[in-house]
Amino acid sequence: MSESSWLAEVSWAEGNVFLGTDLSGHTVVYDSAEGVQKGIGPMRALLTSLGACTGMDIVAILKKRKQNLKSLKILLSGGRPEHGLPKPWTSIHIKYVLSGDSLETKFVEEAIRDSTDKFCSVGATLAPTAKITHSYEIV
Repeated sequence: MSESSWLAEVSWAEGNVFLGTDLSGHTVVYDSAEGVQKGIGPMRALLTSLGACTGMDIVAILKKRKQNLKSLKILLSGGRPEHGLPKPWTSIHIKYVLSGDSLETKFVEEAIRDSTDKFCSVGATLAPTAKITHSYEIV
């Protein structure tokens, strides 16, 4: 593969800091959990990627269902083995906190189910090693 055919690039900046860049030039700063943290840790980045992926699905589905979504916050927690290496996510819980004018529970539940069961590729990637659960709250 030539350098121009790659989808992403990660470059070492300093210490444990790396810069991840996609083809459009968008950059994410990664760092370890040690010392002064200049970026997000790679394993937590997986959680934020999961949240963004499923969030995009839910926004699109609720818009299609003509639901007036005003805000969506996605809280993620997870468990990893205490001992041994590697330490993949073995459990992940996603909590969706939604607000909007007259959001219908049936459409919220449908959006979450469709995202988690059918559409979110990040969730599908993590599912073989992590039990992914979810809950939601309409505020």
